[in-house]
This record gives sequence, C-alpha cells and structure tokens, in this order.
Amino acid sequence: MAGGPVIWRRSGAVPAVERAAGMLLALGNGRGEASLSDLARRLRIHKSTAHGILATLARHRFVARNPDTRRYRLGPALAALGRAAVDRQDLGALARPHLVRLRRLSGETTTLHLRDGAGNVILASEESPHQLKVVAPPGYRLPPDAGAVAKVLRAFGPGAVARSSEPAAYTPRSIRDPARYRQELLRVRRDGVAFDDMEYLSGVRAVSAPVFRGTPGRDSEAIGALSIVGVAARLSPAALRRLAGPLRDAAQALSAALATDATPHPPQRLGQGPRREGRTRG
Repeated sequence: MAGGPVIWRRSGAVPAVERAAGMLLALGNGRGEASLSDLARRLRIHKSTAHGILATLARHRFVARNPDTRRYRLGPALAALGRAAVDRQDLGALARPHLVRLRRLSGETTTLHLRDGAGNVILASEESPHQLKVVAPPGYRLPPDAGAVAKVLRAFGPGAVARSSEPAAYTPRSIRDPARYRQELLRVRRDGVAFDDMEYLSGVRAVSAPVFRGTPGRDSEAIGALSIVGVAARLSPAALRRLAGPLRDAAQALSAALATDATPHPPQRLGQGPRREGRTRG
C-alpha cells in the first residue's frame, strides 16, 4: 500500500501547538495552579496570546480555571487521556503472549486491532519470520470495510448486520453485494470468526476473531479483533480454517483478561499500512 511513516522535524513545528504544549508542561511541573501572568512570563509570550491559548485549552477541558483565584490548573481531559494511554499499554501487554503463540502456530503475522470510529487501528502485532510476509505496523488505521477485521467489528457492533449500503471494493474478490455481505456478517456472528480470502489485499488471506471486555452477552459490542494474516501462497483456505479454533480461543482468553479493565482508545498516529514485503538478508 502507498504511504509511509510521518516524520516530524523541529523546523516544521507549529508555533501555536508548541505554545499550547509548553503551557501544559508548565502547569504540570508540580506547582499546582498558575496565574495567567506567570504562564505568559514562563513562555515569554504576551498575556493576550497566553489568554487565547488557555481559553482554547479550557474549552476542551485540558485546563481548568479556579473562579476564586483566577488561576489555572490541568483539566480532567488530560487525566482521561492518561488513563487511555495506560489502557493501551496494558491491552498490548495482555495481548502479546497470544500474538506470539499464534505467530508460532501459524508462521504468519498476527495482529490486535481496536475499533476506531467507523474503522479500526492496529494496536500490536508480531511479524512473520518469513522474508515474504504481511507487514502490519502498530498505529495504522484500516478502512471500515477492510477484510476480516471489519467483518468482525460490523458483526459484533451496533446495527451492523442491518447494514444495507454497498461495501467498498478493494480487489476483484471483495464482496460488493449488500445482501451477500449481510449474510456474511450473520455467519460471522454465528461462528465467532471471520475470513478474508484476498478480499482486501490481493495475495493475502486472513482470519479474525472478536475481542470483548469480558464474557460477551447477546448484544455485546466487540472492542477489537485478534487476527492472523499471511501470504496466500502459504496460507490456504484450509489452513485458515484450522487456525480459526486456536485464534478464537485466544480471543476469548484475552476478553476474559480484560473483564475488569477500562475500555481502551486507539492511538491516533498514522503509520505505514499493511503490505506484502519481500526482504533480502544483508
């Protein structure tokens, strides 16, 4: 797929964002609250500029203003983001043994995807040891109709099975008929596993299973999916079916481990997309 990692250089820094970041860091230095004048002096900017930045941060609850002292402190939105970051780390750590075991079992790349709005994002992955393999870097977002993961999240998502619009076409094997796609989602919901037979990437097959927060109820929504994805020349449809059981077991075990955790939020950084890759030894 096209698109490479985004590299940020200091010369391309956005001044307003730099000042906002400096403001948050100044408030987080352990001194508690700070006045508008103090913050403007620390950042060496005009008070009017500092006031505009603080007003914007306050609108998004990144800072809060004490109405009695008129001093500023860090807001609740930052605490929520901090908890989300910890959740992602915990979820990645919990998933890692399953990803490693599934990679060893299949010889192919294994991934953990999290729901991300209409689509999904890769939180963690373990790459195949083969030179020709599917590369799925953490941080990459997939489109709403992309392969087995999308089938899982739609099948175990709000109102997904009732979807009637035409799915996107990525390869000649993509399911385009809405009625057929709906039947596929019903099958996924029944079997607890979804297959992708070169429907998203030509020459690539995959199998995915839903991850829940605890034991799922009848109308539970999957927070993500565990997947095995590999080169079609090695990963036959029969091999996918053999791997479906162990993958489903791993997803259920991960779901049980997440029963008491808070729901994670996917990372927002864009990376390089899943692709087939041939590497030669140096």
